[in-house]
Amino acid sequence: MLRRIVRSSLLETSLLAGWLCCLGLLAGCGGGDGGGPSDTAASLTAQGWDLYEDGDYEGAIGKFDAATDLDANYSDAYNGLGWSYAKLDSLSKALTNFSLCISRGDTRPDPHAGKAPVLRDLNPPQFQNAIDAAIAALTKDSDFEFEHYEDFDWRDLRLIKAQCYYGLNMWAEAVDEIEALGGSVSDPNSAEEIAEKIEDLGDLYGG
Repeated sequence: MLRRIVRSSLLETSLLAGWLCCLGLLAGCGGGDGGGPSDTAASLTAQGWDLYEDGDYEGAIGKFDAATDLDANYSDAYNGLGWSYAKLDSLSKALTNFSLCISRGDTRPDPHAGKAPVLRDLNPPQFQNAIDAAIAALTKDSDFEFEHYEDFDWRDLRLIKAQCYYGLNMWAEAVDEIEALGGSVSDPNSAEEIAEKIEDLGDLYGG
């Protein structure tokens, strides 16, 4: 009889310990793309940028979304969503999130810089708005370099301006941007030469 009581007591203790352990594991687990109770909007956004830099844009979106769920005013999470959606060619969603980032009071050049190529690549393109976005970014930082993607910087913004000025038949302005990037145009009235110079610069700077 005593042996059965002891065995039963040990079994109940084991089950209780297992149950508590399970609860502990669940509490420490983020679950999918979200975050655990110890996560903050800042930590989730940092995780999102890590995924972005690794090329996992969908995973990054999950983290950035989770960050905005925790703090709807955390501007850098919207910035991350904008850049991630842009990488996935979801241009409308990218624009929406860049605008949300700016409306949350983000004063950095990043969301403006992100908007520039998105506006250029819309169908139909919004050349003037893309130029305005690039100017806004360069006004905030003339030596802009996107910290999460080192191959996108002020040169790309200048190139985008040149491309958009060309698209608007604004040859003189396009030539100014070409020269700012170290290029030269022998005939500033030649649309063909300007287009060739822009294409050559595009091989150097992705835009």
